[in-house]
Amino acid sequence: MRRLAAIALSASLLALSAEGGQAQPARESGASPAADPAACTQFDWSLLREQAWFSAASLPRLDSGGTLAAAMPAAILVLKPQDAVAPPFAPSREPKPGSYGGVLHLEAPLAPGAYQVTLSDRAWIDVSQDGKTPRPPTASTMRPGCPMLAKSVRFQLGTAPITLLVSGAPADTIRIAVAPVE
Repeated sequence: MRRLAAIALSASLLALSAEGGQAQPARESGASPAADPAACTQFDWSLLREQAWFSAASLPRLDSGGTLAAAMPAAILVLKPQDAVAPPFAPSREPKPGSYGGVLHLEAPLAPGAYQVTLSDRAWIDVSQDGKTPRPPTASTMRPGCPMLAKSVRFQLGTAPITLLVSGAPADTIRIAVAPVE
C-alpha cells in the first residue's frame, strides 16, 4: 500500500511540474499558487494515502449535508457561504466573515480508535458523535505550500455516527478525507 501511495505521490509531483507549479486540485480548493511539493513530506505523519485519494480523477463531489461513503473515504465537499450553513452544533472557533463552511456525515466506524480528518485547504474542523458536542482533537499537523494537503487532525472516536463541521474555509470546495490512523 505504501508503494502505491509513493507512486501516486510521484505522479502528482510530475503533473505538478508539468503544469508550471500548480495542480488543478489545489486551485479548485483555493490553495495558494506558491506551492512547494517538498512540503508534502514535512507533516508530522505521513499523508501519502490522503494525497493519493485527493489526486484521484474519480473523487466524488458531495454537497454540504451529504454522507461520505465508507468505500471511498475521501471526497470534494461543496461548501456554502458561512452565513448559509445551518450547523447542528456551534463551531468551536468563530469563522471569518466571507468564509465558507459545510456539514458532512459518516456512518459509525466499525471499531473505536484513532481517526484522522485531512483537509486540502485551510479551514476549521469540528467532529461530533452525538450531533451536539465537538470532540477534542488529540493531535494536528499543518504545513503551508503542499499543493493538495493543508492539515490533518486526529480524533479518538467510538462506534457512533460522525458529524463533521467544516468552517472558515477560503473557497467553496475542499477535499476532505476521514480514515483510521495508519
